[in-house]
Amino acid sequence: MQIDFHFYAIYAIARAAGFSPDNAHTIAYSSQHTDDAKYEHALEFGNGGRFQQVLSAHKFFDPDAVGKETCYRIWVPFHFLPGNSGIDFYERMLTKANSIIAQRMVEEFLGSNLKPYSLHRLGIILHTYADNWSHQNFMGIRHDMNDVKKIKGKDITKSALEGIKRKVVACWAPKVGHAQAATIPDEPYREWKYEDYKGRSLQISNQERSLDAAQNCYTVLSRFRERFSEFRGSPVLPWQKILEKIGELFSHQGELDDRVKNWQEAISKGTIGFEPNDNDIELTYDDREWFRAAVTVIQKEEEKPSFEKKEGFQMSSWKYFHDAAAFHRFHLLHELLPEYEIICG
Repeated sequence: MQIDFHFYAIYAIARAAGFSPDNAHTIAYSSQHTDDAKYEHALEFGNGGRFQQVLSAHKFFDPDAVGKETCYRIWVPFHFLPGNSGIDFYERMLTKANSIIAQRMVEEFLGSNLKPYSLHRLGIILHTYADNWSHQNFMGIRHDMNDVKKIKGKDITKSALEGIKRKVVACWAPKVGHAQAATIPDEPYREWKYEDYKGRSLQISNQERSLDAAQNCYTVLSRFRERFSEFRGSPVLPWQKILEKIGELFSHQGELDDRVKNWQEAISKGTIGFEPNDNDIELTYDDREWFRAAVTVIQKEEEKPSFEKKEGFQMSSWKYFHDAAAFHRFHLLHELLPEYEIICG
């Protein structure tokens, strides 16, 4: 899935589930930032201390993006959660929509005590959870089971598909994730079909997948808000009240920027159902916003930049996101997956 789902759809359904604009923004930003946290170097602060960033994504056109360490440390826990369906290890590595492991991840989070970074962890979990639908039947490590053949679909011309695949497969020649299908599984309006590694023909409606993912994310948000009364910020809209509009937004055809504008308009004008205010108006996503709010970068000529933590760094959303990402990765790789004899840590 892309920013239209991970940020804008998650923001909209969080607002519909009763979260305030500020809290919905924290959740949605964390959800999208899971695709954008591509820096791992430690920051050594000139005013004392250091902070280790956590990778939850990787620079796409980089050979390391398909290396074993990246696959097991990033793609598996954050984007291609194993579905544990089948007997063979690699079969069980294939992602499945709402798998038992995905449900365990959600249940253990909802049963945990509140932490300073709980909203940020909720956003990361919703990203991983939603990807279970768009990434189903693919795995986050190199394997022939990720092979895709004979892709066909509405508005997918052969020349358009080959153009996309040339750009992607040039760097992603190994079969990792859904690289062989390019961005098609992540675009919510697509109706398409393909042959998998077993030669089976699979016909897919991304809109149906996106709606199912959104409804399940809405349920997670509602349960979290019900458990922690301090996050009850605005009136709740039942899922049935927003279903038609959310489905319409997912069916909108066009490039990513156009789909984003469609979501922005729906949120700012209140057509989804909640009364727009604060963050709802002119809602945008800036992947460096939280970093700039927490850290000062000092750039000198012909020298590497140095860093200073700003006042309140220890309570900044940027720090909390990385705290949550570190917790999420450790919990999945070293606690949850090993319970199913899936050793990836």
